[in-house]
Amino acid sequence: MSEEADLHRRREALVLRHVQAENDRDLEAIMATFTRARYEIVPTATVYDGDAAVRQMILAQWEQLPQMHYTAEAVFHSADGLVVETRTTCPGTAVDMLSINVFGFDGDGLILERCYFDRMLFAAELEKTTRLHD
Repeated sequence: MSEEADLHRRREALVLRHVQAENDRDLEAIMATFTRARYEIVPTATVYDGDAAVRQMILAQWEQLPQMHYTAEAVFHSADGLVVETRTTCPGTAVDMLSINVFGFDGDGLILERCYFDRMLFAAELEKTTRLHD
């Protein structure tokens, strides 16, 4: 296996552990995947930089949508990281959407998750869910 292929394999395995930890609601396992924690939520222009901010964001997300589940549908490698097409679902709700998540690396170290999704679609699906439960 080439050095580049080995790096891609290690990075992909780390990102898949990160996604699984999100689904398992294992905050410590999520944080352990980062060498420097940073999330950028592009549709809302919100940045969570550093351990405390990322922890707070994740806990708030779990409180708002406790059943959120992520599936890595496809993974694409680049020189600086991975692009993952992600399906987000929330059992018992209308939420079922695709997003793109860019995972940035410094060598083997995960330093960024940048999330791109259709904010209007997400809001509409949450609204449908609210109507279903009213």
